[in-house]
Amino acid sequence: EVLEIKRIAHENFENVDKSIRRWMSHRPSTERRIADLNAQLQQRKNDQQQILLERIRDKEHAEVYTEMLKTCEDDMKKITEQIRQLEDLDATIKKRKIQLRTSMDLIDSIVADGAISDTHIRMLVDKITVSEVDGKLNVQITLNGKFRMHIDTYNENGEIVERDAEAWC
Repeated sequence: EVLEIKRIAHENFENVDKSIRRWMSHRPSTERRIADLNAQLQQRKNDQQQILLERIRDKEHAEVYTEMLKTCEDDMKKITEQIRQLEDLDATIKKRKIQLRTSMDLIDSIVADGAISDTHIRMLVDKITVSEVDGKLNVQITLNGKFRMHIDTYNENGEIVERDAEAWC
């Protein structure tokens, strides 16, 4: 089971590496997109100032200008959020890689030791839920870390009769 988790962890790590390489190859276009968004943000700020001036001059139509200001502020919030998301993408990918590396190192040390100690189990397992469903024992193990989820079904002799490894957690 630990060897399967190790394989999945290494597979996940490779996927993050691919994401980082893909991100690095698109970085110049992302930086251009951020510059464009910053220009749009500056334009909306200028628009906001112009609308304020017009609202002061044309008090009869103040409600129209107030609505225009609200739309302008909403646009500025959206643009600011897009900029933040693009800037955070790099940090998020690198943080995810560090988290996966930590999980992989733990699993690698367990495999290298050739046995699972109580300490390893406490670090690796978040919780174990045991229940009875239709007269059968159901054991669910939730791990600390992001791994591809798989479900194994065992028969009375302890042999795997079904394995579902498609879901991700």
